[in-house]
Amino acid sequence: MSGMRRWWAPWRDVRWAFAAVWLIFLIYPWVAVATGDLSTAQKVSGYLLIVAFAVIYVVTCVYSLMAREHEVSMPFTIGLFVLLTAIGACLLPIIGGDAFGVVPFLMAVAAFTFPPVYGVTAVISLIAAGVLVGEWIPAWAVDPGTVVVMVAVGMTLLGIRVLRAREMERDAADERQRELNNQLAVVAERERVARDVHDILGHSLTVITLKSELAQRLVDLDPERAKKELGEVNMLSRQALDEVRATVGNLRSPDLASTIAAARSALDAAGITVSVSSEDRSSTAHDTLFAWLLREAVTNVVRHSSATTCTITLWDNEIEIRDDGHGMNGSGFGNGLRGLTERVEDAGGALTIDSAAAGGTAVRAVLP
Repeated sequence: MSGMRRWWAPWRDVRWAFAAVWLIFLIYPWVAVATGDLSTAQKVSGYLLIVAFAVIYVVTCVYSLMAREHEVSMPFTIGLFVLLTAIGACLLPIIGGDAFGVVPFLMAVAAFTFPPVYGVTAVISLIAAGVLVGEWIPAWAVDPGTVVVMVAVGMTLLGIRVLRAREMERDAADERQRELNNQLAVVAERERVARDVHDILGHSLTVITLKSELAQRLVDLDPERAKKELGEVNMLSRQALDEVRATVGNLRSPDLASTIAAARSALDAAGITVSVSSEDRSSTAHDTLFAWLLREAVTNVVRHSSATTCTITLWDNEIEIRDDGHGMNGSGFGNGLRGLTERVEDAGGALTIDSAAAGGTAVRAVLP
């Protein structure tokens, strides 16, 4: 039953009917049989051969002409082509040169199913046969108009085959480009998630480390303060875990207000006096990006600057984080700053970092 379904399935693709409809032109050899000075046996034979040609051509349309390229069985197609050619040859003794009325159908099979070189060879051979048969057997001579038609049909079919091949190549190239774009999108998304996780963990773990060290120092001197710091460590660790889960799942972005509060807490735990200025500022589409930048910049201040003061200034489309530490001392950007630069540039803005040993570091982002 599975074999029967496999053989029946191509018939449900009705595209074959658009190729088989051209069998209407078999009317010319049919008329040649009907009007020829032939015996009854010859006429019956002629009709049967034309009907057999039509049936086999329909089978060829279904299983070869309209099949997808990877589904075409070349030995099967060649067998059908040879059978169709043999039927055409059998018509020659009956109706002579009019038998070449089946040649365009043979050309179609050769042009659209054979490899290009063999298709061209078959088409040229059929045209040559139309010219030479009349030379060898004058009674089978082909009308010059028929030869012209065969040449025109053959060249047209080969041209269509070339255009179709180019179209398939373009489709394949487009498919490869789509696959490449998908791969690049996956890489970009991985980089985005990596940046997000780095920014979250870099900031949160720095604050947790500072607060746990502070709690360790205070555990004997000020137990109540130590408990408070440990409670904040627990809260920060839970918050960081939630944010990592949300970021990996692409469910949420950091909130600017909560990030400012976390920055205050981190800087305070590090013994750095913090000043935040955001007066006369309204919420904008840049707040999420500002939150990421504030996290990374404050993390760097706490870890590396040895600063005593830090000023955070916010405008509608700008943010600046300035400290009075020892500067970057010629060190290059780390992963965090590189990630922030990419974020700001992707948003159409610019990130500048002004760092000097005497004047500390100022990180400033300006967005459209």
